[in-house]
Parts: sequence; C-alpha cells; structure tokens
Amino acid sequence: MTQPLHAAFSNALAEGSALPADIQYMPPGRHRIRASQGGKPVSVEVAVSASTASVLQSFLAAKMTAAAEGREDRPFFDFNHEDREASAWPTEFYWAGEDPQTGGVRARIEWSDAGKRAVEGRTFRRFSPTFHLDASGHVTGSEINMGGLVNRAAFKRIAPLFAAAPVDTVHEQPLMQTLISTLRSLSLVEASATEEADLVSQVSRTVSALKSQVSDLQASLATQARQRAESLVDAAVHAGRLPAKDTDARGFWVDALIRDEAKAVKALDALAVNPVLARLTPGGDPVADPSHLITRQEQKLAAVRAANPGADFPSIYAKAKAESPELFR
Repeated sequence: MTQPLHAAFSNALAEGSALPADIQYMPPGRHRIRASQGGKPVSVEVAVSASTASVLQSFLAAKMTAAAEGREDRPFFDFNHEDREASAWPTEFYWAGEDPQTGGVRARIEWSDAGKRAVEGRTFRRFSPTFHLDASGHVTGSEINMGGLVNRAAFKRIAPLFAAAPVDTVHEQPLMQTLISTLRSLSLVEASATEEADLVSQVSRTVSALKSQVSDLQASLATQARQRAESLVDAAVHAGRLPAKDTDARGFWVDALIRDEAKAVKALDALAVNPVLARLTPGGDPVADPSHLITRQEQKLAAVRAANPGADFPSIYAKAKAESPELFR
C-alpha cells in the first residue's frame, strides 16, 4: 500500500482567543510542497477543492462507522506524526470556500486534554494533515491517524495556530482567487471551475471564440465601408462630377472615402459638375475628351498622388489645388 503523506498546514488563532472548535485541515488551491512519505522527504503538488472535503468526509464517516462496530479504531490527530497520544478527534470535514485563511477544507474537532494544553501553552504552532494522493495531485483518502500538531510547516501561506507575533504570508493565493473571481464576473469561466487545467481550457476557448467574432465583425464593417464608398462614388458619377469609366479615379475616390469619409465627401462636393458628363450614358467615354474640367481635375489628382505615394487624400487635394487653382475653384 502507498505510504501516506504528511504535510504541515496551519490555522490562525489570535492570541488570547478561545480554543477553536474547528481548524483548517488544508488551504484552498494548488500547492507545491515538500512533505514526508515513509520517513523520506518528497516534493508533491496538492490540489485542494470542495471535492477534497467530500473525499475526507466520506473517509471519516466510513471509519467512524467501523469504529462504532468495533472493526476499526476511531480516527484521531496526534503530535508530530508519532502515532501515540491523541491531540484531538475529528468529527466532520467540510468545505469553507476559497479564502486562504478561513476557507479550504476544515475539520470540526474534539480536543483531548493533551491537545488543549499543547495549543494553549504554545507548545505546537501548526497542524499537519495525513493524506493519500493520486497521480494528478488529488486527495483520495487518509489514515486512522489523520494528522497531528507540529512545528514545521510545508505550507507557510497561513498564520500558525497561535498568533503571538505577525508572520510572513505569500500573496499568490489571494491574487489567484481575485483573478478567478474576475474571470467569472467576465463570463470567461464557469462558476464551478476551480482546477487550473479547467480554468486555462475554458479561458482559451472563450478567448478564441471572441477573437473569431471580432474578426468577423471587422470584415463585415470593412465590407460595409467599401459598399458605402462605392455608392458615394456612383452618386458623384451620376451627378456629373466624375467620369464613369476612369477606373483609376474611381479607385482613388473609393480609397479616400474609406480612409476619411467626411473630408472626401466634402472634396467630392467641391468638384464642378460637368453637364456633358451628367448627360453621358454608362457607355460613354469622357476620358477621350481631355478638355473637360473633371478629367483634368482627376489627372491632376492622380499626378500628385503618384508623386506623393505616402500622403493622405486631404494633403493630395490641397497640393493639387495649390498647384492648379484654376481646376479647383
């Protein structure tokens, strides 16, 4: 049978307060610890969640029933894992939430006289549970001796049994719980998710879906912007401000409208209406007549654009007007 693990956790009890009726058996979350197994030091990762409390309560209930029937000894806590005097007897295990100090797996207990003296006299400062783990770091059970009072802790994230002086704490766990709460409030993970692998998987799926939605929305908006620009250019053609078959000019104005519609519309409206263009059918070819004003305007804009490929439309228009004011009255 696999040897059980012994790992010291601890529970805060302010100096001068009454002896606690329950203690924190294991703090919530995932922890990398150095524990003892078969008298040898080992490094393991422990995952502590609501299911851990259920497993330990089921174990305790089964052993309590066997003890009542005379088939087992009653589960107990000892001192220093020496498997001798009892410091207390657990009566129930339950889940108390995600708070690093008041939550986790807690055990309701009945103290022995020796246990009372040890805690009240500050002989022992910490509690160390005894448990079995599977390969994924989840607790599968315990022993009749389910833990004991100790003075060396593998978990140093919580205050000791009596708090005569402040102790250092690690803020990683509170920050993790805050992060998980934030992810839940943003609907990035389900409320029931507590395990790291599950949280990472849910966040990855949600973010991937959101990225896809954003990409689709951007494509839709780009299509709508181009369609609107094409429509405005068509209106300018029908009004006689642009030649119908000058594809370069058409592309120029469509791009300008997509980049800055307000300024491009204003520039289009400033173009003079050519009555000849307004009367032309789509089959006409106004470019063939270089004398009309619109064609000359477009030729000038195209020339300035070619000479200044990095310039935006307002700059191109202003430069063309400055160089050929007679075309842009």
